[in-house]
Amino acid sequence: MNDLPENYFADYDSFTEDAIAEITRKGISLKNGVFIDFSVCAENFKKANTKSSGKCVGERDISDWSFTFYANPKPIMIKFLPRNKLIEFISPNDTRRRFHSLQFKINDFGYTTYDLT
Repeated sequence: MNDLPENYFADYDSFTEDAIAEITRKGISLKNGVFIDFSVCAENFKKANTKSSGKCVGERDISDWSFTFYANPKPIMIKFLPRNKLIEFISPNDTRRRFHSLQFKINDFGYTTYDLT
């Protein structure tokens, strides 16, 4: 049973990874002042997925390099955009590593994300 509002997934905000100002145990601060609170996201995810452990804050999809957090009042997506092909090839910090870095930080803080791929 889904206890979130019926139109919860009808709209969402989307940002690139460049919008991230800070990542802490409590959540992600964006440069525009928006805060993604992990505890709120986990509560919302559990409402949508009653079998959830209560520690899942959203979904990740490596096929399009995105995380979708179950934030209030609506979901927030963060996308990782590939850089120039040459830079991606030679960079020690390519899109895959940046994406996994966020995933590992979320895990280190005691939360998880559901893998859509």
